[in-house]
Amino acid sequence: MARAGGKDRGLVERPTGSGKWYVRIFPGGRETFYLAGNKTAAKELYIKLKADIREKRYYPDRYDRGAPLRLREWMARCQEGNTNRDRARGGYFQTAWNELLGERPLAEITTEDLRQIQARMILAGRLSQKKRSQKTVNRYFSYLRRVLNLAVKDGLLARSPMAGIRFFSEDNATGFFDDDELGMIQELMLTEDWKLAHFAIETMLRRGEQFTLKWAQVNLEASSLTIPRSKSGKTRHVPLSAEAAAILRSLDSFAWSPWVFPSRVAPLRPRHAGSFVTDVFTPVLRKLGIRDARARRPWHTLRHTGASRRAMAGVDLVTLKELLGHSSITTTMRYAHLLPGHVRESVNKGSLSATGSGTGKWPRGYDGAASMEYTQPLELLVPGAGIEPAPPFRETGF
Repeated sequence: MARAGGKDRGLVERPTGSGKWYVRIFPGGRETFYLAGNKTAAKELYIKLKADIREKRYYPDRYDRGAPLRLREWMARCQEGNTNRDRARGGYFQTAWNELLGERPLAEITTEDLRQIQARMILAGRLSQKKRSQKTVNRYFSYLRRVLNLAVKDGLLARSPMAGIRFFSEDNATGFFDDDELGMIQELMLTEDWKLAHFAIETMLRRGEQFTLKWAQVNLEASSLTIPRSKSGKTRHVPLSAEAAAILRSLDSFAWSPWVFPSRVAPLRPRHAGSFVTDVFTPVLRKLGIRDARARRPWHTLRHTGASRRAMAGVDLVTLKELLGHSSITTTMRYAHLLPGHVRESVNKGSLSATGSGTGKWPRGYDGAASMEYTQPLELLVPGAGIEPAPPFRETGF
């Protein structure tokens, strides 16, 4: 940071001692002030502004010069421009953060403020009957991180206060239904109802994607489905297994409804996902005594079941990521623990002693002998039994 007279050039505290720092620059010879919050943020904003001016990327409208922009106003702007499928969920988090920090100017939100809120959320969750898990608290802060990162990207903040927040570790263990449970579930469900559960396992579609699926999205000739707007907001194509294609061919709804799974009382509307899960699927799980995490998210467990079965069958994680429609491989890594046999097979494929290395020779040992020749005989590793003397150790020179 350039200094003049021992003071930071371009940084002004108003009023003195208030802790509110402004950046002062002279674009085009006109004195202009920008509210930056604390002194560190002011320094970073000053560097950014000077770089924009130097590189001719300075646009005054990108920076707030009037009344400080409050978190409530910025979240409303972000929500208006949100076109993803999680818009409704974003509105839920928006309401929560409005109560916590809605009136706070963006530039005055500090990392310490957020740490205190994080601690209070965990404490409140422990004291209440409806416990708020660490994973839930992470979802609140993930939303805020996205909102504040957008503010940084638009030049409204020099640095996001979320940069100093650590997220809680989460248990990514994935619950799924085993073969015995699936057999019992099928027995307790009507054939037409079981087709929906079976289709979920075969396609691994999200609940909303399956229940709003239209026949126009189905291409049986190419054995694929098209999801126009997935959770990530992008179009994705889902290949159909032979079982999934057979299920679709067994349905006759194409003759009287645009929906693959239409409502039984109103064919021109899709079947209500929540009602199906609450009235049909969950009661079956209760009869079977399934009351763990799988029962709390029953339909998503079907998606996990399809992914877990493929992982245990040896499908690699990159392919599984595409099948599930994950935007990041990090999410798909929760299935890595289901690949032990596959990993053991893969780790030997590049080994120097692998027969398929293409060299046609065994690697030589350190003493010039073949690797099989310098392996220690088994009898030298097993101590003697009963009154038999233990075999002598070979002289090694050490």
